[in-house]
Amino acid sequence: MHEWALLIFTICVQTAIGGMLMLWLFQREISKAGKEDSFAILKIPLIIIAALSLVGLIASFAHLGTPGNALNTIRNIGTSWMSREILVTGAFIGSACITAGLSIVQKKVNPLLMIATVIIGFVDIFCMAMIYSNSLISGWNSINTFTSFYGTAFIIGAVLVASFTVPALRAKNMDDTAKKIVQLSFYFALFGIAIQLIGVALFPASLTDVNMIATSAAHSSLEAYQGTIALRWGIEILGLILLGYMALSAVKKTSIAMAFAALIVISFAEGLSRYVFYVLGS
Repeated sequence: MHEWALLIFTICVQTAIGGMLMLWLFQREISKAGKEDSFAILKIPLIIIAALSLVGLIASFAHLGTPGNALNTIRNIGTSWMSREILVTGAFIGSACITAGLSIVQKKVNPLLMIATVIIGFVDIFCMAMIYSNSLISGWNSINTFTSFYGTAFIIGAVLVASFTVPALRAKNMDDTAKKIVQLSFYFALFGIAIQLIGVALFPASLTDVNMIATSAAHSSLEAYQGTIALRWGIEILGLILLGYMALSAVKKTSIAMAFAALIVISFAEGLSRYVFYVLGS
């Protein structure tokens, strides 16, 4: 598998997009509590999301070769989904960094800037998915590409932000708010897994009849990685169980260590899923 740069790029940027959505929702929950300025609690997650988007940018340059290649590619924005994706990804990364930077300077979060960044991000995920769905590779040319990409944003983004928000809330004795935030993360992670399962159920039903030979090849590739796929789902379920236990248990059971364990486990599972995705195209 030669697409490690793309794997890192897509996972990092999609996680940052989902994380920004959760930050916007968490800011609303924290504001409802009326006890603390949300900036003190959300500062670290904001910085992490901006950093993740920059890591994704670096990985994209590793794939393209140089920033100059990106500038050359962007010239075909009228006809090329890759050109559109580069432009919108740049807009998202810029918006995420501006959101984090302004928050640090002004010592307060800007919900309007957050939601604007989220909207740009969701358009970006669509552009990413269109690049692969318009390819001739049947393992990519399906609705599963869209559900996989959006699912990753919801799943890792939710768990990432919760993992770094819960410690700050616990330190300020805001256990009730911490529990609500873990519950919100759990529901969004469940939603992300649900849409991924829908994509799996519809694959290869969404593939075109013209690609029947390629579809057979995709099935052969999938069969070779059945063990990896099964391992991925097993690990994902384990992470979901950890998150679910935190969401449904008593407030004092909202363990910080368990939150980070869920983040590590779920991130690894999504990484395995993306690895198989790129193996289908190699």
